[in-house]
Amino acid sequence: MSARSRNARSTTADILNKKIPENPRYKDVKSTLDTGASMSKYMAKIEEIRKNYRYKKDEIFKRMKVTTFVQLVLQVQAYQKQEEEDRYLESQASDRELVQLKEGQNGGGGDGSSPVPSIALTEGDFGEDAEVSTSRSTLQSVIKGIGEIDMENNSIPATPAVPIPEEADCPYLLLDLRDSDAYEQCHFITAKNYPTAMLSRTLNNFTKDILAYKNKPGKIIVLYDEDERIGPNAATTFVERDFNNTFLLSGGLKLAAQKFPTGLITGTLPASCRPPPPAQIGKKKPKERAPEPIRPADQTQFTDDDLDKLLSHIETCLAPSDTGSRLSRQTPRAQSSSSTVSTAGSGTASSRIHSSHWK
Repeated sequence: MSARSRNARSTTADILNKKIPENPRYKDVKSTLDTGASMSKYMAKIEEIRKNYRYKKDEIFKRMKVTTFVQLVLQVQAYQKQEEEDRYLESQASDRELVQLKEGQNGGGGDGSSPVPSIALTEGDFGEDAEVSTSRSTLQSVIKGIGEIDMENNSIPATPAVPIPEEADCPYLLLDLRDSDAYEQCHFITAKNYPTAMLSRTLNNFTKDILAYKNKPGKIIVLYDEDERIGPNAATTFVERDFNNTFLLSGGLKLAAQKFPTGLITGTLPASCRPPPPAQIGKKKPKERAPEPIRPADQTQFTDDDLDKLLSHIETCLAPSDTGSRLSRQTPRAQSSSSTVSTAGSGTASSRIHSSHWK
């Protein structure tokens, strides 16, 4: 009896330690229940970090997630669109005031003369095509900074208009650290090329745009490469040269193409950044992937269609990956309080965006 009991115990132990064979058909199927922390989840997280990121000890630069950068892009575009609408409304109001002023001047006399010469602002108000320089026009020109006043001729010399760069209103400067050939093939929209070979120069290491963003309040410099092979060293060099507002985009172009396949990148992705083809089950030969059409990387600004695609992708990325179990779900009171706080926070953020400039 003792021998049989020993054999039974060993058989039971072997059955408990026996692993269930994995079916490759259901390899990617995961549970939707939140069973809490587990070793399998922890190892999956570690594997994802090893695959997509290259963290190093004692990093002196700051990092930025791709999702955080996309949220920044959406906020900047919303702010710029609101500014354009405000400028358009102001121009429409000024045009209406100018039309009303002209109508009042033309209705003052039958010979085309202005009833109040001191407020004549346009040519032809006095019945002749001559340049008019009045006290009011001169004062408005001085206030707006149009030009200097010639005291002898009592005229305002023409001053060429100075274009205001659009980059000055953008709170971030996005730099592509790859070489020029890879940059011309594909890059982030609004990104500028800055190869890492520029850092090895003895003089003129940085461009005017980079120096304009150096440690300015409300401005940041974001660096990225393909897969963080050259990005950490370049970001370290930036910080060592007193660029304290430098951020490295975690994951680089490869991870961004996975999370945001459309709306963020212009051009044709390299083969190393494309997702792998799905695994074929059975003896059938895998079909060869058709080559992607070559698209020029000539887009410099985000369109409304791009912003809509980014918004849909960001909602997918920020959505929880599991439905949650009964014990992990919040109570209705906690949900209502969190929604109230989030609503108040979003209202405060939106009012801050529309009321003041980037800080």
